[in-house]
Amino acid sequence: MITIKKISKTEIPPLVEMSYLGDNELIEKYHPLCLEGKPTMELAIIDTLHKIHEASKELKLNYYKVIFQKKPIGYFVTFDNFLFSFCINKKYRTKENLIGWFNQVKKALGEPFQCVLHSNNTRTIDHLIRQGMIRYKDNEEEKVTTLVYY
Repeated sequence: MITIKKISKTEIPPLVEMSYLGDNELIEKYHPLCLEGKPTMELAIIDTLHKIHEASKELKLNYYKVIFQKKPIGYFVTFDNFLFSFCINKKYRTKENLIGWFNQVKKALGEPFQCVLHSNNTRTIDHLIRQGMIRYKDNEEEKVTTLVYY
């Protein structure tokens, strides 16, 4: 059973790192970086933490640890009915855990809420659609997709 715990911003860095470990496809295919060259795990972690930090300067973010069998397996960050950043460690991405995680997100955010993802992140977009989110808008110029949950 998946549970969540609201945490402080200082607890996010090790959770991001743990969540990304072992998922090279996430880094190489789905994690575009503003930096030139081949994306690395370290750069993806730094990029994610930088985006969270920058958003926290303007928004009141909420930080959550995702827990399975009393062990952290991921994280997510929200604000004002918006799922901002999230990841579950690859070893724990079972159908049951991902459904449990999404049910916890729904409880944390309420309805409606939205999420914006890089359009090439088809794996995550497809999963969120299977969980009931609706593809609301594709912005081809910015290469992002907005999903909404009602």
